[in-house]
Amino acid sequence: MYQNMPVTIFISIALVLVTTAIFYEILGIVLRIVARHDLRNRPLMFFLVVAIFSAHTIAIWIYGTVYWVMVHSFGVEPLSGIAHDNFFGYIYFSAATYSSLGIGDVFPHGAMQFITGVQVLNGLILIGWSVMVTYFAVQKLWDIHLPTINSKETTK
Repeated sequence: MYQNMPVTIFISIALVLVTTAIFYEILGIVLRIVARHDLRNRPLMFFLVVAIFSAHTIAIWIYGTVYWVMVHSFGVEPLSGIAHDNFFGYIYFSAATYSSLGIGDVFPHGAMQFITGVQVLNGLILIGWSVMVTYFAVQKLWDIHLPTINSKETTK
């Protein structure tokens, strides 16, 4: 069914490693900034959300770009369905796949089917990771607020 399965597996592993490494670096920067408390809590949270959203966007664009290159440079069968064979059509497909939304209006064939399955798992892991980081960052920021809140309640 899949031609060049070893190449497809290699591409899938490379994509997981690259997106995870980029995500790790972005989260590392974010956590160092959150730990320093150079900003007030609201700007810090907005920074955290924008940084995590940017990390997910980068991962989506990496997968979308690889899909587009596979089709236009290596002769892999293009997407089917209500798909426009342009770069942003592949970015759209990548976003729907990464988030596991899978709208169903566009679908892959051959090697792209395998990589798409890997992208769903990769996206779920990275989304879960970002939820965990956000949870701990918010918990740390709330811990800062609690003494202030508790002291106001005891003075009443």
